[in-house]
This record gives sequence, C-alpha cells and structure tokens, in this order.
Amino acid sequence: MLSIRELTAGYGKLEILHQLSVDIQVNHMTTILGANGSGKSTLLKSIFGLTTITGGSITYNDREIIGISTENISKLGIAYVPQRENIFASMTVRENLALAVRKASRAEAALRIDRAFDLFPILTKRANQRTGLMSGGERQMVAIAMGWLMNPSLMLLDEPTAGLAPLVAKEVFETLYNLSQKGITLVIVEQNARTALRWCEDVCILREGTLVYQGRNDAFAEDDSLLHTYLGLLSIGKQ
Repeated sequence: MLSIRELTAGYGKLEILHQLSVDIQVNHMTTILGANGSGKSTLLKSIFGLTTITGGSITYNDREIIGISTENISKLGIAYVPQRENIFASMTVRENLALAVRKASRAEAALRIDRAFDLFPILTKRANQRTGLMSGGERQMVAIAMGWLMNPSLMLLDEPTAGLAPLVAKEVFETLYNLSQKGITLVIVEQNARTALRWCEDVCILREGTLVYQGRNDAFAEDDSLLHTYLGLLSIGKQ
C-alpha cells in the first residue's frame, strides 16, 4: 500500500530523515517508535506533504505522491491527525465534525456525522459541547473522528495518546483497533511503546532519522533482547 524508498526529508535546510526506507502493509496497525528527535513525526508529515523532501520516493497504491499537495494527498485516501492543534476548541463537537465533511452534500454530511457518532459513542452526549471544555481523551476522539470522516483508507496518527491517563489511552487504542477492523490501515507514532506494542501488528523503530528495525510485533514484543536493545524495555508487561 505505502512504500517509502531512500527518503531524505526535513525542514528547509535541516535534514531529519536520511535515506529512510520502509513498507506499510495494507489493513495493518503499524506503530512507529523511537526516541524524541528520531524523526517519527517528520516521517508522517513527509507522507502528507508537509516537509522539504530532497531525495527518495513515496508511493501510495503504486502512485508517487511526492510533490502532490496535501489536499490532493487527502483526496487519494490518506488522513493525517496531528498531535497538536487537531481540533477547533471554540467550536462544538458537531461543528468540528461538520468541518470534516463540509464538501459533501447536506444529506451526505448529516449521514456521515450520524455514522461517526455511532462509531464514537463517547461523543454522542458531547455533540453540542465546546471541544475546548472536554477532557484530553474526548478531544482526541474528536480529532480521530474528523480524520475518519475524510473517508480514508490510510490514517496517519501522531502520538494519539500523548498526555492521556493509561485507561484513557487504552480507550483510544480500542477505537483505533475498531477502525482497523473496518479495513483502514493505521500508522501510529507513539512515545508510549508499551501501549503501542500491545495493540499494533507491525513495528518500525527509528533512530536519528534512519530505520533500525521493522518487523511483526508478535515476534518483537516476545523477544526480551530486542525490546532491551531497541527500546530499553525489559518486557511490555500485561495489558
């Protein structure tokens, strides 16, 4: 589905990713792990056309997307949910969701918003509440719902559980898992490696802008030597 080859990217003259190559499997939940500054968020932004790319290729469903505008990347079926500034705090939940479907007809928009409330029931009773007054977990659900309303086949999520309590983070990942079961491919950047490894099928680890490990999570999470070598963990513990 998504193939990245020899990607070199950053911001202006600042190079963050260095000839990075990685493949994302269709209908899988893939987590991108690594220390702060390893290039995780830059990788997502590069896929969505938000960085300066000086080398390599990014192909999505066999189409080169480097050089395509973010709007047109979105039209290809890719949604990006940033870590910050991902909702409009002064607007209600329903108003935020309506923004995500503003280009649809009124009837289609109403139908899709109703489906969003079915998929994200926690938002139903908050429909008319300003999102700025909601909890961090609820705001993150709004951001994920807005991404889902773009009707993507691939969702890029940058630290969706940042700052959330463990139980709330689990709720977020349960929601993401439900989305994956509906046929959406997810790429999730996370600082909370333990939580991500309990839910995701594939794992990629970045270090200083390069890929140092990619593989199936079931093999990685059960190998204490790999956990310690790449993440400094002794084990991921029980869910």
